[in-house]
Amino acid sequence: MSRGRGAVLVGAVVLLVAGCSATSDGTASPASQDPGVSQSVSSSSSESQSPGGGRLPHSGAPAVSDPLPESAIPEDPCDAFTREQVEYALGDNAPEGKREEIATGPTCTWQDSESGAGFGAFYGLNPPEGLSAYYRNTKPQVEVWHELPPIGGFPAVAFQKYKDQVTCTVAVGLSDELTVDVHANPSRAKYGELDPCEMAQDMAELLVGNLKERAGR
Repeated sequence: MSRGRGAVLVGAVVLLVAGCSATSDGTASPASQDPGVSQSVSSSSSESQSPGGGRLPHSGAPAVSDPLPESAIPEDPCDAFTREQVEYALGDNAPEGKREEIATGPTCTWQDSESGAGFGAFYGLNPPEGLSAYYRNTKPQVEVWHELPPIGGFPAVAFQKYKDQVTCTVAVGLSDELTVDVHANPSRAKYGELDPCEMAQDMAELLVGNLKERAGR
């Protein structure tokens, strides 16, 4: 996959998640596109509210009982992983991360143009609805959807737009409002051998561990 294809993939995932946001009367309205809008993390997940005034979580998403603060997210999304972790995934000649600022949150992608392997980290800040946005907007649109065992103590899901897709995304609810997700695909030589969802889950576990360390946990 080229760098351009990687950027398209991130955009596709974002569209699946952002879709629309719920209003207090239960109807749908377009999600805010202002990248400057940040979220607030409630000390009690049961008191969280969606931008439309509804309670979080919703749409069947699990509550996050012990949330991480937004301050745990690095200012530079490419600091999501250590260099050692990037090389663990892509080898000693792994490229540097490519940062991108999009309306729904910052992202960084590492893509090896020679092998085709790659992965990326995306922080879902807008709309501030956490996994609820995935359950409402993404789940109905994808062919593959799996609820995973907690990652670092946080609820997580894995999904693919269609079966046998070479890329998989794992989304982790860091709070009722905040998510981080990792998309990953193996090298062309390992298509059909290495499960992209296992790769994404592996990298998501590393990323959540890094965020917990930043939060002093």
